Amino acid sequence: MWSYTRVSSKEQFLNNGSIRSQVKRIKSFAETHNLIIAKEFDAEYESSKRINTQKTLNELINAIKNTPSKNRPKIILIWSPSRFGRAGAEHIELFVSLRRQYNVFLYSVSTNHNTFSDRDENEFSLQLLHAQRENFSRQDVIIPGMKDAIEKGTFLGRAPRGYDHFGPRVTDPSKVQAKQEIKLNAEGLVLKEAFKLKLYENYTDREILDWLSMKGFRISKQSLNAMWSKLFYTGYFTNSLVPDKKIKGHWEPIISLKEFKILQDRSTNSNQIGIPKINGKTQTPLVPKFLVCADCNNNMTSYYNKRKGIYYYKCGKCNKTANANTRSRSINAGLNQQFAETINSFKFSKTFHKLFSKQLEKIIAYEMSNLSENKRLIKTEINSLKKDYDEIEYRYALGKISEGIYTKHGLKLKKQIDLKRKQLENLPTKKSNHQKLLKKFLKIAENPREFYKSLNYNDKRVFQNIVFPEGFHFSLKNKQCRTSKVNMIFELTNSFKANYTGKKQKTQVQNELESCSVAGTGLEPVTFGL
Repeated sequence: MWSYTRVSSKEQFLNNGSIRSQVKRIKSFAETHNLIIAKEFDAEYESSKRINTQKTLNELINAIKNTPSKNRPKIILIWSPSRFGRAGAEHIELFVSLRRQYNVFLYSVSTNHNTFSDRDENEFSLQLLHAQRENFSRQDVIIPGMKDAIEKGTFLGRAPRGYDHFGPRVTDPSKVQAKQEIKLNAEGLVLKEAFKLKLYENYTDREILDWLSMKGFRISKQSLNAMWSKLFYTGYFTNSLVPDKKIKGHWEPIISLKEFKILQDRSTNSNQIGIPKINGKTQTPLVPKFLVCADCNNNMTSYYNKRKGIYYYKCGKCNKTANANTRSRSINAGLNQQFAETINSFKFSKTFHKLFSKQLEKIIAYEMSNLSENKRLIKTEINSLKKDYDEIEYRYALGKISEGIYTKHGLKLKKQIDLKRKQLENLPTKKSNHQKLLKKFLKIAENPREFYKSLNYNDKRVFQNIVFPEGFHFSLKNKQCRTSKVNMIFELTNSFKANYTGKKQKTQVQNELESCSVAGTGLEPVTFGL
C-alpha cells in the first residue's frame, strides 16, 4: 500500500498537524495492522481547491497509471477525507475512477471513512462535499473582510526586497509588534538611489549591479530587471480581489507614480533590447539602432580593426564602412566628427535668444490653446475604438465570428487603442517648467558641439535620440550626412536662423515670426534631465 499526506499552508504546518505528524500517525496505524507502506507521497503547502493545483496528488495518480496492475497498491492511506481534497465533485470523480479503473481504494486513518464499496463511497463523498462547503463558508466570511482590508491599503503578501514586515504574526521576534507595518530598510534606501541612477543618470543595469555590489548588496540581473516594474515601490499595489484598481498602501515609496511611468515607457521603448554588447562603445556612440544607412535604410553597426587600431561604422547590407574618427590621410571627416558638426549647426548667437524666447512662447501658447480640443478628439477616438473592440468581442462570445478573426482584428484594435492612449499621455499638461527648459536649451544652443562632447556615453545616446527621433541617416556611398527628421525645438532654431540671419537687431525685434502649427508633443522630449 501507499500513503498520501497534505497541508495547504504554513499555518496548517505549524498549528494543525504537520506532514510529519500525519505520517507518524499513518505509520503507527500501519504497524498496528501489520501493513507495509511501499511509497509515501507528501504534499507540503499545496492547495486542494482544484486537482490541477495538487502537484503531489497528480504524481501519485500518474504513478498508479504507470505501475503494472500486479504491483499497484490496493489501498492508499490518508489522514482524513479533507486532506485528500476540497474540490467536491472533482475529487469524488477521481476516487471513483481509482476504484473502478485501477481497483485502488482510499482509507482515512483518523475517521475510518473509505471507498471499499458503493455505500462507503457515498459516505466518503459526503465528507468531501462537507469539506468543500467549509471552504465556501470561509470564503463568504473571509473574502469580504480581505477586500475591505485591501481597499483600506493593507498589503496581503510578502513585501519585496528593500522593505521589512512588522506585525503580530511575523516569525522574526525582533519585528513583532501589535500593528502590521511595512518599513523601508537599509537595503531599500540603497535601492532608492539605484532608481535615481536609472531614471536621471541613465545608468545601465550592468552599471547599477556593479554599483550595488560596491555598496555590499548582490542582486541578480533578472531580479533587478523585475524590480523596475514593481508597482509596490511607488507606494501603490494591485490585488485580484479588487480588479483594475491601484490601491495606495501605508509604506514609504521609493519613487513616484510619475517616475514609475517614465521608467516603464523607457523599458517598453528601449532601443537597446536584444543588442549585443559592443567593445569600444564610447568610441562609436552612434550605434546601436541609431545610425541608419541612407543608401539602403539598414541599421549600421560598428567594429574595431585590431591590426589598424581603428574603429569603423559598417552597414551589413551594403557591406561598406566609414571611419568613426577623422584620420590624417582621410579625404572625408570621420562619422563622429560629421555628426558633431551637424549638432553644431543648431548653434545660434546670444543676440537671438530674447527673440527666440518670444517666438517659442507664442508657439507654446498656441499649442496650449488647442490642448483641450486635442485631448477631446483623442478621447473620442479611443472611445470609438473601444466600442469597436467590445462589438467584436461580443460577436466572438456569441460564436458569430471565429477565434482567428477575433484575434487578428481584436489585436489590431488593441494596438490602436494603446497608441492613442500614449498620444493622450504625451500631450503637455502644463507649461510651468518651460522657462527653466528654455533657459537650459539656450545654454546648449550657445555651443551644442561642446555640450554633446561633454556628455558620457549614456547621455550621448539620450541626446542623440532627442535631436533625431527617427535616427541619423548617413550615406556610405557619398560619405556624407543626409537629411534626418529633427526634434521640433532644434528644427525651429534652423528655421529661425534662416529668417533672421543678416538682418539688423531692430528689424529682428519688430518682426517676430507668426506662430506656426507644430506637433502637439510640445517641449517634453527635451526634458531628459541634462
